[in-house]
Amino acid sequence: MIKLYNASVFVIIAVGFAVVNLSHAAVFYVDPEIGDMAGDGSAGRPWETVQLLFQRNMIQTRDGAGRLKNPDAPVKAGDTILLRSGYHGEIYCRGAYNDDYITIAAEKGHEPKVRRIFFSTAGKWIIRGLTVSPAFAPEYKPDRLIYVVDWGGPSSDFVIENNTLRSSEDTPSWSAEQWDKMACYGITVIGERVKIRNNTLRYVSHGIVITGDKITVEQNSIEHIAGEGIVCSADNTSLLGNSIKYFYNVNDNHDDGIQFHRGRDKTTPIYNAVVRGNSVIAWDNAVSNPLISSPQGICNFDIPAINWRIENNIVLVRHHHGITISGCQGCVIINNLAYNPYGGNFLAGILLGTTHGKTPSQNTVVRNNLLDSEASLPQATNTADHNIVVNDPKRFFRDPDNYDMRHKQGSPAIDTGSASSAPKIDIAGVSRPQGAGFDIGPYEFEVVPSSANR
Repeated sequence: MIKLYNASVFVIIAVGFAVVNLSHAAVFYVDPEIGDMAGDGSAGRPWETVQLLFQRNMIQTRDGAGRLKNPDAPVKAGDTILLRSGYHGEIYCRGAYNDDYITIAAEKGHEPKVRRIFFSTAGKWIIRGLTVSPAFAPEYKPDRLIYVVDWGGPSSDFVIENNTLRSSEDTPSWSAEQWDKMACYGITVIGERVKIRNNTLRYVSHGIVITGDKITVEQNSIEHIAGEGIVCSADNTSLLGNSIKYFYNVNDNHDDGIQFHRGRDKTTPIYNAVVRGNSVIAWDNAVSNPLISSPQGICNFDIPAINWRIENNIVLVRHHHGITISGCQGCVIINNLAYNPYGGNFLAGILLGTTHGKTPSQNTVVRNNLLDSEASLPQATNTADHNIVVNDPKRFFRDPDNYDMRHKQGSPAIDTGSASSAPKIDIAGVSRPQGAGFDIGPYEFEVVPSSANR
């Protein structure tokens, strides 16, 4: 009994020390205008730049073997570093795992600027509210603006949110050659358990590129793109509510709104992807540029796609590939819009095919979709029902000339869908069904008073 009691006391004391260590939760300030590295990081005596914090080893972390690095550093696991307006250089960090998340964020009302953000072999970091562009540096050098990689060891447990990324302010006037040589990748992640959400990306080569496992890409706005909007090579990934718009034809790349692949590997499947509530729009009436062109929509040509769910997406492209998923195995493609509103001899529909690695599409359901042409499902084990080919967009959509693809009153898509496997909400968060049945397409029609301004 005595030994048990002593052991319990020891455990309580040990846990107590752990709680104290992880609840340190200090807040430090960094100000390029008035800061000094001789300060204490307080609001009144801030440090100078975040780049100097890393260069001078002022953050306590652990290496890949779990050994403590910079044990006397003032910033510890669980702490927050608030950045004030001004140019902070870059964040460059290798071999830095934290016991609890360290947050690097903009102080409220401030706009801190960095050239780029790079992490390798790192874990438990939050990057929030920063503005990232190489145009802030004394010399412009195209780069990957936020880059998290696994060189030398895994990277995991990152939150990248509410940041603004762009190649340059001058990009709207760039030629095709300038775009091709100078545009930056936006966010690239090779890791696990990563959340990329609510970021604004403008004038980029590829928007968001992910490899790894358990990555969520949510509510990001990616506009003015010279390559791919989102590229996914990760398992157990959720692509949710992203807006992808304005594509520029500047080289021979086959641009896609959302593309899945594993590079040269044509046989390793991607498992359990959720693609929900995204919009891929080639262009609209708000922007005019001679380089603007159309991408392919949501596509996978190379590898087996196992247990995917693709729902409530809007794809407006001047291309045959609206939603094309090859090697589709046990997937559900439901309540999407794949359509070409731009004219020309391109019919954007849904196509299930065989991958470049010779994997056929099987046991997949294609239901409740609005399409430009009949869905193509070459295998007998696939199922297609309650899909409608839109021959007259003005019968279906509220204002197709201005790319408002919500249902108009009396649309043939209202109440005519199937409830089987259908999503319970639409792309705008409206619950389904609103009427006698589920609507076809990404939107659910809402009956509103005539006095309401819709």
